[in-house]
Amino acid sequence: MNKHLLILSIAASVALADTFTLGQINVLDGSTEDSLFEKTITSEEIAQHNSENISDALDNISGINQDTQGGRNESTLYIRGFDSKRIGVFIDGIPIYVPYDGNFDYGRFLTADIAQIDVSKGYSSIAYGANTMGGAINVISKKPTKAFEGEIKTGVVLDSDGSMSRHVESINIGTKQDHIYAQLGAVYSNQDHFRLSDNYGGTSSQPKGNRLRSEAKDYKVSFKTGYITDDGSEIAIGYAKQNGEKQQPPATDVTFSKTKYWDWPYWDKETIFINGQKNLSNGYIKALVYHDTFKNSLYGYDDATYSTMTKNSSFKSKYDDYSIGTHLEYGVELGNHTLTTSANYKKDSHKGYDISKTTNVATLSENYEDHTISFGIEDVYTLSPKWQLLGGISYDIREGDKIYDTNTAYLDMLALESQSAFNPQAALIYTLDPTSKIRASISCKTYMPSMKDRYSRKFNSYVPNPDLENELATHYELSYQKSIGAFSGKLNGFFTRVDDAIQSVVYPLNTAYYQNQNVGSFNHYGLEAELNYKTDILEVGGNYTYISVENRTDENIKRIDVPKHQLFTYAEFDIGSDISLYGDMKFRKGAYEQKLDGTYVINPTFTIFDIKAIYRPTTNVTTEVGVKNLTDKLYRYDMAFPMAGREFFFNVGYKF
Repeated sequence: MNKHLLILSIAASVALADTFTLGQINVLDGSTEDSLFEKTITSEEIAQHNSENISDALDNISGINQDTQGGRNESTLYIRGFDSKRIGVFIDGIPIYVPYDGNFDYGRFLTADIAQIDVSKGYSSIAYGANTMGGAINVISKKPTKAFEGEIKTGVVLDSDGSMSRHVESINIGTKQDHIYAQLGAVYSNQDHFRLSDNYGGTSSQPKGNRLRSEAKDYKVSFKTGYITDDGSEIAIGYAKQNGEKQQPPATDVTFSKTKYWDWPYWDKETIFINGQKNLSNGYIKALVYHDTFKNSLYGYDDATYSTMTKNSSFKSKYDDYSIGTHLEYGVELGNHTLTTSANYKKDSHKGYDISKTTNVATLSENYEDHTISFGIEDVYTLSPKWQLLGGISYDIREGDKIYDTNTAYLDMLALESQSAFNPQAALIYTLDPTSKIRASISCKTYMPSMKDRYSRKFNSYVPNPDLENELATHYELSYQKSIGAFSGKLNGFFTRVDDAIQSVVYPLNTAYYQNQNVGSFNHYGLEAELNYKTDILEVGGNYTYISVENRTDENIKRIDVPKHQLFTYAEFDIGSDISLYGDMKFRKGAYEQKLDGTYVINPTFTIFDIKAIYRPTTNVTTEVGVKNLTDKLYRYDMAFPMAGREFFFNVGYKF
């Protein structure tokens, strides 16, 4: 195998020795390091920036912005203006976004057992399968490399008044014995509350001080074991179970969000998989089979006492969703060509239940099922030592398998439908010298509307539309990458045209209702700049993103939650005696928010500073003490839901 296939060969992944490489999916452009197609954040970078969850970690990448959907107490992300429904989210190559609506609460997933996160923006590997219109995020777990190794961490967060608001504990233990390895991990997070900034003035629903209804608990256990042959071929089986519960803080400004008295008694996820790769003389065969479940319950109460459910607006409900699927991949060297073919199958099932408020008996209210098949082929053609041409195409098919709904008002409209799409892409890479590359690319991607897009009545205010067509995006990008000694930098310019975008419109047959229709057309364009400097004693880096989203159909309708300007910078300085100082800054400006009356405002600009001191008394022990939101800034992603004020933290980690 030449250098391209070695990237996906376990035996050759020296630079990724502690990474579960079976879980990777990459565009093959010659190197997994400094790739022009994927941006990778490692476990070391996650720890350096003190990112407790996936949302915090990804918010530090250019082109990505974090957002909090306060009405559901969820943390979400946008990639170049595309929301989480249009982003494929994977853990070890397994799609784990919710089957019903395609969403994903990034704040529920902690980072203790993560080796790295790969992010593709626009141009992404066809091997991911369908529904990666806005990009792909692949969270990759750890894999042991020694006979016995592990890491134990504990962290405590204190409010500005000195009371403990949150604590996190984690342990990861692994062993590698000749051909066999095993990895066990567990993490637990318990948030009692968080405290608002002292600059918050208080309202009738939320006084100054501690944030009401802000408790949350999450724990996760994971295990995998594998066998590696002499030629680097590998097979592994894994299991992960994550349980959580959370409360819903009240809205502080009812002009932006309705008053809700909600909480989630449980938010649980469970995954089991078998993954394997067989290395051949000039290629490889890879196969994955998985079963992923998502179960959660939502309660709505009468009032702020959270004790009664007598009103019509009160409810008990639960979702039981699952996905089963498989991924097959074959790569081969044919002269100057590196060909990769792939096939994906995914079966999605959603069941929604209404629970009696008096007897707690659950009644099935909706049951939808789909299956999606995707076939693809990619090629890396090495024209010369300096030129590479990449191309690929996929064909995606989604079939509706089941529709069951106890609401009979629209049964005549709920017909099973199918959708299909071709997704071609191409890229040209020119290596100017060993330290610099240029890439030009174009890729066509598709978003197939979710079950919720097609069927949801949204508390009887919408009319379903099972005839929704695919959204289509065409991504154009030009990238330049350069390294000079301790300096490295990257510059990306991008333009995306989106057609047939799904938007809510007044239902023409009854103007008291709305309906999702393919009436939108958008342009996304912007610039991303990254610069880093690293020596033995000093590391400085950061990135800046400019993005604009234009609605070509109706300029009066704005894309909310996407900042026009975002900047992240950090620095770490080794002052000697095993002590170093770290600080970072995040700046965000120009994101639209929408009031309940339909008018738009621009979210106030904010700048957040974090600092910490790091002490390593031995090579195995790390201690940290620091401050988040140093200036106690009052800031919001969602105008009705202010974020935490100043927090003090203390972390201890031990590696063995």
